Amino acid sequence: MDGVNVRAINSLGSTLGTPYFQLQGNEIVTIMDPPHLLKCFRNNFLKHNIECPENFSIHGTTGLAKWKHIQDFFKVDNKNPNFVLAPALTEQHINPNGKQKMKVKLAAQVLSHSVAAGLFAKVSSNHISPDVVVTATLISKIDSIFDALNAESPDLKRGKKFSSNLSKSSGHLELFSELKTFFKNVKFIGACVYPSFGQWVDTNNWGCRKALA
Repeated sequence: MDGVNVRAINSLGSTLGTPYFQLQGNEIVTIMDPPHLLKCFRNNFLKHNIECPENFSIHGTTGLAKWKHIQDFFKVDNKNPNFVLAPALTEQHINPNGKQKMKVKLAAQVLSHSVAAGLFAKVSSNHISPDVVVTATLISKIDSIFDALNAESPDLKRGKKFSSNLSKSSGHLELFSELKTFFKNVKFIGACVYPSFGQWVDTNNWGCRKALA
């Protein structure tokens, strides 16, 4: 994601529409690093709210995903230590310092299925604002795309649909197509620069099509 790296692959002929270049008769595919993208997303989310599509909100209007929603959930979830929906979360996940912001593991644990499910549960039980649905839905989508691009096993883990390797029947390509449109319609409010997830999904979607051709 560093500007120097992006300019380098662009100078070799790789573009968003054709994310590859030719070298000695070989086609070299260029993709962004999914763990790094996830970390960059988390770090931007710490500072900026995210404007999301209408179908994210229970009010049927454009909604805002907020890091504060996660902070509020963490406080509510830990009021009863005997019944915690997201036990993996700690203060370093919620308010990471400079060194902790560099850890992909912390980003993956907070932008996870369990946190999204916990947010939905707290909304359903009226423990937190219904507006949190927007943040929960966003986290759920981020979790799915990270699973799809980072799976290491041919089998499902914990029943998560996209945590297995890609195949013609796994549904990954449909997910990439859906999220390619989604990422073109969300934006960080007030951020000058942020990771291009449209490019992330489009690049990997292209690679998957080539792999399954």
